[in-house]
Amino acid sequence: MKKTLNSYRKLLRIEQWYKNFLVFAPLLFAPETIQPWPLLLLAFFGLCNVSSLTYIANDWLDRGKDRLHPVKKNRPLASGKISSKAALIVASFLAMFTLITAFRIEGLYSFAVLVYFVLTLAYSFGLKNLPLVDIFIIGINFTLRTLAGLLTLPTRFELPYFVFIFAFVLLFLTHKRRSDIKLLGAGKAIAHKPVLKFYTRRVCYGIRALAYMLILAAFHELFLEGWSPYFLLAILALLFYTSTLFVKNPALAIRPHYLFKNKLWIYLLFLCSLFPFLLIV
Repeated sequence: MKKTLNSYRKLLRIEQWYKNFLVFAPLLFAPETIQPWPLLLLAFFGLCNVSSLTYIANDWLDRGKDRLHPVKKNRPLASGKISSKAALIVASFLAMFTLITAFRIEGLYSFAVLVYFVLTLAYSFGLKNLPLVDIFIIGINFTLRTLAGLLTLPTRFELPYFVFIFAFVLLFLTHKRRSDIKLLGAGKAIAHKPVLKFYTRRVCYGIRALAYMLILAAFHELFLEGWSPYFLLAILALLFYTSTLFVKNPALAIRPHYLFKNKLWIYLLFLCSLFPFLLIV
């Protein structure tokens, strides 16, 4: 029973649900335009449902290739621990709950969920094989998670936060692409995922440079809005340290939730979370 429950937990990618906490991000920069608290909580669980739904679809499509990957081969569908029929039943319940939340929650939630779902399916059915398009779609999906918590479209004063989220995801994804290559070796990595051929070290450095430029541009706007430069520097320090961890441990980029096992990383994250209350000028 315990092994079965663990397999379903992996199928739903419950450990990935932390990404959906971005729906609460507008509390930091647009508290006057967020969903009411009960609906915001419902939006979080709705996003968890739709993200699990797309994970199941992606894993089902990739189950053959995943069997060749040293980490992904342990996924429930790739390993055969859960059948395709059982996964379909679970996906049906997730789809039903997603529809209920879409009709119940007002504001931008339904739009964000619909675009997220369509983009993710398009990614799974082929766009993930197009260089740059693949990581741009994932970056957009993270901004959609944040957009889902708003009642109205963001103003130009709120755009820097969305730019930061998008740029941060681009930064992370370059590490993830390079980690796949390091873990599998160039030949097997390209056979497993042909798009990886594009993500050479030089290309990834270029994308990271672009991501940091976007982050600095967003931070410049936030500084003009009154954010403390010390807080912004602390975030940059956390980003650099995270990049270092990804380089030293390639598997960490595939399972980023394991960052929470690193005490220094948690300390830096906690420090960053305190800055808004202590040092905003």
